[in-house]
Amino acid sequence: MPRTNITEFSNVASENTDINSVNIAENCPASGINNALRELMKALKDVDTGTQALTALSVTGALSCGAFTSNGIDDNADATAITIDSSENVGIGDNSPDAKLDVHGNVEFGDGGGFDMNINGTRHQFSIAGTERMRIVNDGAVLIAKTVDNTANVGAGFASNGFLGLTRDNGTLLQLNRLTGDGELLRFRQDSATEGNITSSGATISYNAFSGSHWSRLKDNSKPTILKGTIIETIDEMCDWYQAEFTVDDTLTKESISLPLNKKVGDTITYIYKEKEYNAKIIKENDNKHTKCKISDTEDSKRVYGVFASWDNDDDTVNDMYVTAIGTHVVRINKDATVQGGDLLTSNGDGTAKVQDDDIIKSKTIGKVLTNIKQETYDDGSYTVPCALYCG
Repeated sequence: MPRTNITEFSNVASENTDINSVNIAENCPASGINNALRELMKALKDVDTGTQALTALSVTGALSCGAFTSNGIDDNADATAITIDSSENVGIGDNSPDAKLDVHGNVEFGDGGGFDMNINGTRHQFSIAGTERMRIVNDGAVLIAKTVDNTANVGAGFASNGFLGLTRDNGTLLQLNRLTGDGELLRFRQDSATEGNITSSGATISYNAFSGSHWSRLKDNSKPTILKGTIIETIDEMCDWYQAEFTVDDTLTKESISLPLNKKVGDTITYIYKEKEYNAKIIKENDNKHTKCKISDTEDSKRVYGVFASWDNDDDTVNDMYVTAIGTHVVRINKDATVQGGDLLTSNGDGTAKVQDDDIIKSKTIGKVLTNIKQETYDDGSYTVPCALYCG
């Protein structure tokens, strides 16, 4: 059969008896050799120009070539685009790959989908139709529909420390849907133990182990030791809270702060956020209902706010406390008072409660004793018992 192109040549020399039908077998005429060489040169040129493809290419040693075009591959790069090192690591945009596939730059999948790998190591981004939809930042936080890890911007943020922040501009923020059967919708746990839950029963939603508390603060912002269940009164002074307002990556961000010494609303301060300094403006939070307080020092006081639950141990320098005013909670009883289940309580004027002198709920009533079983006895002889509070 005639061998019409270079791909049909044999690697057994004796089998190569013609070049494009020009006879080069044993005892062929001299003119056949001349014509065969011309045909061979033509075949090699066809390979060079791409007119004729090779079935396979094997190179031993380095291969160097200029720009090339073939079916599916175009090379217009002005620098090394792909590197394969001696460890068989492949680098794209990286001359020293550290993994089996090491890509420096953005990777796009399909029509407009994208996975953007930031080359300075600060984040990974996921895009759809050219618009970023999710990113993973270098501290492990996952951000959806937002680019800054805070709750001032619309989107969802899952922090590496377990915090979940959800922000929506307008509308329902969280929807819980239990498809079949009454029961638990949401469970609250602390130190791996269940402390409470929200359940449904027919059309009734129940908040279980319920205690309703308010924020409050002492007049001088101090944080003394206050025993749980101590009676708290309101004073005629409002609580105030402040924020530092600044911009991170073109996104307005707000963080709670205490008012710095000799500073006022509208002043600019230096604020450190995620180990970086920002110029921030002091703004005041909107609040019109939380009053400051004191330990009750008036017997039968009508200004009883509730009972001390705990300090709000956040990371700012404002010493807020939780004052429980409604629901169930322990109340601190004076050491000289003896209570029974069903007794109503009022202030004794020293931070403890005493038995009210009648069974009529009044403005001075703190709550009703549920049982006289003591929960804790303090060094001064006062003790706590479970009560239903009426202050709220």
